[in-house]
Amino acid sequence: MSSHFLLSAKARIISVKKVANMSEIECYEYFKKIRWKNLPVCPKCGSANNHYFIKSRLQHRCKDCNHTFSVTSGTIFNSHKLMYKTILLTIIIFSNATKSISTL
Repeated sequence: MSSHFLLSAKARIISVKKVANMSEIECYEYFKKIRWKNLPVCPKCGSANNHYFIKSRLQHRCKDCNHTFSVTSGTIFNSHKLMYKTILLTIIIFSNATKSISTL
């Protein structure tokens, strides 16, 4: 199991300005690169190489267990209908804060 994506150096390097200038697809690709190092991994069965991408929904479907998952599966943003830009901005502001921020 890989370490949490917020603990990675890639999650701490990017700035708010850079994310604000990104498109939604660029934010998705960046989130995908932070979350999975090489290939997307099915959170249900753990298969990493037997899936296909559903472009219209920005989701993956595992061919082994037929489970549909996305880059937010298994995170606190799992069942939220937020844009990836909003998610990335939230992560950056929360993780780069010098003082603590209330999660509420």
